[in-house]
Amino acid sequence: MNLLPGPVAIRPDVREALSEMPVSHRSEAFLKTLRNAKELLCQLTGSRQVEIMIGSGTLANDAIAGQLSLTAGRGLILSNGEFGDRLVDHASRFRLSFDVLRSDWGDVFDYERVERVIRQDALVDWLWAVHCETSTGVLNDIGMLKEACAKRSVRLCVDCISSIGTVPVDLGSVYLASCVSGKGLGAFPGLSMVFYNHQIPPAPGALPRYLDLGFYASRDGVPFTHSSNLVSALLRALQRFRSTNRFVETLDLSMWLKGRLRELGYHVVTPDAHASPAVITIALPDPLRSGDLGRQLEDAGYMLSYRSDYLLKRNWIQICLMAEWSRERLVPLLDKLREICAPARRSMA
Repeated sequence: MNLLPGPVAIRPDVREALSEMPVSHRSEAFLKTLRNAKELLCQLTGSRQVEIMIGSGTLANDAIAGQLSLTAGRGLILSNGEFGDRLVDHASRFRLSFDVLRSDWGDVFDYERVERVIRQDALVDWLWAVHCETSTGVLNDIGMLKEACAKRSVRLCVDCISSIGTVPVDLGSVYLASCVSGKGLGAFPGLSMVFYNHQIPPAPGALPRYLDLGFYASRDGVPFTHSSNLVSALLRALQRFRSTNRFVETLDLSMWLKGRLRELGYHVVTPDAHASPAVITIALPDPLRSGDLGRQLEDAGYMLSYRSDYLLKRNWIQICLMAEWSRERLVPLLDKLREICAPARRSMA
């Protein structure tokens, strides 16, 4: 049972789409599939435009950093976890001028402080933050960031890699946002997206070809070789969002699962009020170790997230609901958690 943040469990019809005969990225058949996928992505997010690239979320965020390198102003990056820190790294590698506002892991941003910094520093031109901080499961408030940025004409950029497809996301007034195929959208890893709502011209003298969003836009999204198989699988995965109550179902399942985990004595790191329903982070007490527990669960057939350095360091494990699950399918996992951890809890009594 795959309960990872990615790659996720793939539906049979999406696997079938991936196995179709590849077609040329210059063919009309591929261009139609790409257009349809982009249209559904924009419908899902409220964005005017999106470019789909071959690569991971790191590529999408590098492309955003590349666009920010073309601006004259200074930026502000918010971080309350591993992936906020990675935005800092992206910006540093592009030698962008920026400040950082940090909050503790598991806490939300201090929105009053954010607004105060933007109000007091007229040189802040852009703000970059993570929507769903996957390292903790915190779901930061895009609405509050949009409001604060709109008041001062600050361009808002958002990492939505773990939020699009798991919660409603409105990118209608966002400057740039990143996403991937292999998480909440339920497709295979290998495609990344950048959403935008403005015209982006090519920047041949300033950006590498692979990171130049304007170059993609000027070539109808296909400046060079693309994967018809990955795009076909993505399109098939996106079609389910037109006919299901996916977001409501995920939230209901997440609340039920967290309630059961707490009944078993587990500590869920992120309070429900600002938690993603798709990322449940559990802090284990001594003498339980996340590496040992994760391997035991793997041996029993349950793939949870625990191998990342930041999880091992904090003795955390994660159950992720990126795919479609039900209470009935998760009950055996809860039974296994009770069975594995009962001896440890008795030793603590």
